[in-house]
Amino acid sequence: MGPPGAQAKLLLMGRAYAGKTTMKSVIFSNSPVRSAQHSRPTNFIEQSSLKLFGNLRLDLWDCGGHDVFMENYFESHQENIFSNVAVLVYVLAAGSPDDRRSASGLSKDMD
Repeated sequence: MGPPGAQAKLLLMGRAYAGKTTMKSVIFSNSPVRSAQHSRPTNFIEQSSLKLFGNLRLDLWDCGGHDVFMENYFESHQENIFSNVAVLVYVLAAGSPDDRRSASGLSKDMD
């Protein structure tokens, strides 16, 4: 457990329709998978907060994955989105050729 009033920012990122919002709903809201699968696409960023372990506030930033949003994150809103991030979760859709290419590029960037 962290100090009283501890706060952490978690970014959920990935291409459109990778399942970021569904994952957030299932893991953090205990929504059944069936109902979470029918969520609407995220427009730009949806922010929500929840308390964990009694004293940790987790700020979830669910970032829409459409190309126009992704470009905007890195070109215009980089400082706001990426500052003070404790965890970045990049969601890949395993069957998507685009995500296989993204995973390959991400792997090379991390080397």
